[in-house]
Amino acid sequence: MCQCDFQRDAQSDDDQAYKDIEEQIGRSTPEQAWAMYYVSTGMVREHITRAVMEHIGRGNRALLLEFPELARIEETSRFLLPL
Repeated sequence: MCQCDFQRDAQSDDDQAYKDIEEQIGRSTPEQAWAMYYVSTGMVREHITRAVMEHIGRGNRALLLEFPELARIEETSRFLLPL
Protein backbone atom coordinates (compact mmCIF):
# COMPACT_ATOMS: atom_id res chain seq x y z
CA MET A 1 0.00 0.00 0.00
CA CYS A 2 1.53 3.28 -1.06
CA GLN A 3 1.23 6.62 0.69
CA CYS A 4 -1.42 7.84 -1.79
CA ASP A 5 -3.67 4.86 -0.97
CA PHE A 6 -3.39 5.58 2.73
CA GLN A 7 -4.27 9.26 2.21
CA ARG A 8 -7.25 8.34 0.03
CA ASP A 9 -8.52 5.85 2.65
CA ALA A 10 -8.08 8.41 5.43
CA GLN A 11 -9.94 11.03 3.39
CA SER A 12 -12.82 8.68 2.64
CA ASP A 13 -13.04 7.74 6.34
CA ASP A 14 -13.09 11.43 7.23
CA ASP A 15 -15.79 12.13 4.65
CA GLN A 16 -17.89 9.24 5.96
CA ALA A 17 -17.46 10.46 9.54
CA TYR A 18 -18.71 13.92 8.53
CA LYS A 19 -21.70 12.46 6.66
CA ASP A 20 -22.62 10.35 9.69
CA ILE A 21 -22.39 13.34 12.02
CA GLU A 22 -24.33 15.58 9.63
CA GLU A 23 -27.09 12.99 9.45
CA GLN A 24 -27.14 12.64 13.24
CA ILE A 25 -27.38 16.43 13.68
CA GLY A 26 -30.33 16.42 11.29
CA ARG A 27 -32.16 13.88 13.46
CA SER A 28 -31.23 15.45 16.80
CA THR A 29 -32.94 18.14 18.82
CA PRO A 30 -30.96 21.38 19.17
CA GLU A 31 -30.25 20.46 22.80
CA GLN A 32 -28.84 17.09 21.75
CA ALA A 33 -26.70 18.76 19.08
CA TRP A 34 -25.37 21.20 21.69
CA ALA A 35 -24.58 18.30 24.06
CA MET A 36 -22.67 16.48 21.30
CA TYR A 37 -20.74 19.67 20.55
CA TYR A 38 -20.02 20.35 24.22
CA VAL A 39 -18.51 16.93 24.97
CA SER A 40 -16.59 16.56 21.70
CA THR A 41 -13.04 17.60 20.83
CA GLY A 42 -10.77 17.67 17.80
CA MET A 43 -12.06 16.56 14.41
CA VAL A 44 -15.39 15.41 15.83
CA ARG A 45 -16.08 18.92 17.11
CA GLU A 46 -15.05 20.37 13.76
CA HIS A 47 -17.44 18.02 11.97
CA ILE A 48 -20.26 18.92 14.35
CA THR A 49 -19.58 22.63 13.83
CA ARG A 50 -19.59 22.20 10.06
CA ALA A 51 -22.79 20.13 10.15
CA VAL A 52 -24.58 22.63 12.39
CA MET A 53 -23.53 25.48 10.11
CA GLU A 54 -24.82 23.50 7.13
CA HIS A 55 -28.21 22.99 8.78
CA ILE A 56 -28.39 26.65 9.83
CA GLY A 57 -27.63 27.58 6.23
CA ARG A 58 -30.55 25.41 5.12
CA GLY A 59 -32.83 27.41 7.41
CA ASN A 60 -32.93 25.37 10.63
CA ARG A 61 -34.03 28.12 13.00
CA ALA A 62 -33.97 25.87 16.07
CA LEU A 63 -30.23 25.26 15.60
CA LEU A 64 -29.76 28.94 14.89
CA LEU A 65 -31.22 29.76 18.30
CA GLU A 66 -29.07 27.11 20.01
CA PHE A 67 -25.84 28.08 18.18
CA PRO A 68 -26.06 31.83 17.48
CA GLU A 69 -22.26 32.18 17.47
CA LEU A 70 -21.96 29.72 14.57
CA ALA A 71 -24.48 31.69 12.52
CA ARG A 72 -22.32 34.79 12.95
CA ILE A 73 -19.24 32.86 11.81
CA GLU A 74 -21.08 31.70 8.68
CA GLU A 75 -22.25 35.24 7.87
CA THR A 76 -18.73 36.67 8.11
CA SER A 77 -17.20 33.77 6.17
CA ARG A 78 -19.54 34.48 3.24
CA PHE A 79 -17.93 37.91 2.94
CA LEU A 80 -14.48 36.35 2.85
CA LEU A 81 -15.20 33.97 -0.03
CA PRO A 82 -14.08 35.08 -3.47
CA LEU A 83 -16.91 35.73 -5.89
